[in-house]
Amino acid sequence: MARVSLWNWDNDWVQRNAINEMDQELSDLSRRQSQRLHRTKREFDQSLRKVGSQIDSVSGRIDTVLEWTELRFQLLEFDEYSARKQIRKSFRALAGGMPATAPEVEDVPGYWMTPAATAMLRLLLRQGMADLNTGLETARERDPIRAELFNLCVGVCFDQPSFTEVAVLRLLDEAPDLGLAESGQVAAGWRAMWEHTVRGEFGASASDRLTDRLRALFDSEGVADDENLAWDEAIRGFGSDGAPLGKPEALRALAEHLRAADGVEPAEAPEPDERWRLYLQELIEEPSPAELPLVEAMEELHLPDDEIQRSEPTWAASAGTVGDLLRRDLFDPDAHPAQRELALRLCAPLLRSRVEVLSAGAVSTAPITRVVKRPGGITVEVGSDGHDKAELEQAERALTVRADLGGPSTALAVGIGGALGLLALISALFGVWFLAVVLALAIAIPVWRYLKGRSDQARRQEYHDSQIESLRTELARVRDQVGEDEKAREKRAAEAREARDELLAVVPEAASSAVETNS
Repeated sequence: MARVSLWNWDNDWVQRNAINEMDQELSDLSRRQSQRLHRTKREFDQSLRKVGSQIDSVSGRIDTVLEWTELRFQLLEFDEYSARKQIRKSFRALAGGMPATAPEVEDVPGYWMTPAATAMLRLLLRQGMADLNTGLETARERDPIRAELFNLCVGVCFDQPSFTEVAVLRLLDEAPDLGLAESGQVAAGWRAMWEHTVRGEFGASASDRLTDRLRALFDSEGVADDENLAWDEAIRGFGSDGAPLGKPEALRALAEHLRAADGVEPAEAPEPDERWRLYLQELIEEPSPAELPLVEAMEELHLPDDEIQRSEPTWAASAGTVGDLLRRDLFDPDAHPAQRELALRLCAPLLRSRVEVLSAGAVSTAPITRVVKRPGGITVEVGSDGHDKAELEQAERALTVRADLGGPSTALAVGIGGALGLLALISALFGVWFLAVVLALAIAIPVWRYLKGRSDQARRQEYHDSQIESLRTELARVRDQVGEDEKAREKRAAEAREARDELLAVVPEAASSAVETNS
């Protein structure tokens, strides 16, 4: 019975183990399946979100396209758009040397492009000039700036000098911002007209008018402090690619640069300027005030990098202030010589005053001094005429105090030695020979200390004397160096004066007028 019971007990234990192992396996399997299920669910959720995002993106694009299309259809309903489309077609054909006709478009009240383009196209196509003046005057009444800039661009692009010169003279009377750039700034279209006018491409009358106009816009004697600093920096760093040269070198380089502006002749065959073609394209493409809100909304929805932003034409962008542009023309080595010559005439008083200010402060006239220092706060100031004697005496006293030149006392050493000798004699008289010998030997101690003290004193004295000598030698060396520095400074000052005079000889004493220049 015992064996059976034991067998049964062992069998139960094996069964329980098997059951436990099976439970563990089932538990592990369940956990793995649960993890796989969660991972699959997570991946599925991520896929759903990605698909949802793509759907939202596509939906957003579709909405954008629908909105843009709706705005486009609204734009097509404008009479200005229809007229502009036909005008653009005629100008493109004309520019490409293809057969072209003047478009038969109805006038749009308040829109300047229709009368201006119709009149100019009929002129270019030689289809009659009966309504030319009427059309141009109507366009000027509706928008004088765009109408004249349009005439100028057409005149330049299609070789119509009579229209070009009239348009330039009228635009020169307008504010240089052309009504669109920030106040005080020069619009890019006005700047382009400035560059071509000063080169003589629009006739002598336009050159004279430009000179008078710029003189009225730029007060060389009323320049603000920050602008004066910009002029100073341009003068100091001229010809050095940003690294300041020495004053004489910079002034001589500037004088040579300005000599190239003397006696400039207008260019006989100017290079084609693509800006006028771009400005003409922008003027034709530019929406009317009624269309502008729609065009701006369309540009916000979709505007490729290479597409013209018709609501913000480049001819209206700021090119800088009048002062900035004149300074650029004057100092830029790549600027046209005619622009440099005009800038020199207009900016002469300012340039002369800044050169004189910089030259006056270029080299100091104050005496040069150096300070010779020693540890412990000892200082002596030295100039080309030497040093102050009182300072040197004070420095030497300070060095003496620090050296501690006191030696051992002779009287003390003699007194101690004599006392030891007397005690040794007395000990010998009383027969205490051991003590007498010790006291006699002890006499050597004060003698040794005295001799050592004298040796230390001699060494300190020698070091002190060397310090004094070093100080005086340094003072003499620094005095000679200061003298050399002052001579070198005088030489630099003389060179700076010569360079200044050389530069001022190139700069006119006052800004000459256009009439004086031509005469």
